[in-house]
Amino acid sequence: MTPEWGRAGTRRPRTAVLRRLGRWAGAGLCAALLLAALVPVWPALRLSVDGERFGHLPLAEGEQFTVSYVHSIDHLPIEENIEVRDGVLVADSTRLRQFGAGMGHIPGEGTGRADGEWWVIEDMNRTLGPQLAIRVGRASVDHRLRTPDTEVRLSPCLTARRVVVEPVRVPTLVLLFGGAPRPDCDE
Repeated sequence: MTPEWGRAGTRRPRTAVLRRLGRWAGAGLCAALLLAALVPVWPALRLSVDGERFGHLPLAEGEQFTVSYVHSIDHLPIEENIEVRDGVLVADSTRLRQFGAGMGHIPGEGTGRADGEWWVIEDMNRTLGPQLAIRVGRASVDHRLRTPDTEVRLSPCLTARRVVVEPVRVPTLVLLFGGAPRPDCDE
């Protein structure tokens, strides 16, 4: 064994040095595991654009998010309210100004009622799956994602791009320092 210098000029065998390094590494690993256990994770929506991560929007259990846009044919606004249930996206309700092409109440899927200028279809319970893909429309379509705390305008910067929304759980630090996704363009 090749000796190594220890405290006060004494020589220590290399195996003792390696043991001490192993203990430090073990202590560091334990500290990292403890930190990981103490850092909570939160429900959120992850947004990806054309397969690249775009950002996260916090979304508490039981809260809904809204996809809003202007119908491309009749040019009237539509709002689709979606919630996460056990990691799956479920369309809960839709608000629209009038029934346009491809819009309307499907028998056996929720109940419809008038709400001022809007027609509302509630309790739809339509399973969308683990993610929602949106082909973002031009500026006149005005695609937006809204949570109770944030709104992200997609159309000004992401026209014709594929935005995927999926429920995830993320560490607190990602939500604190990642910030809400903001398209990088001039509005």
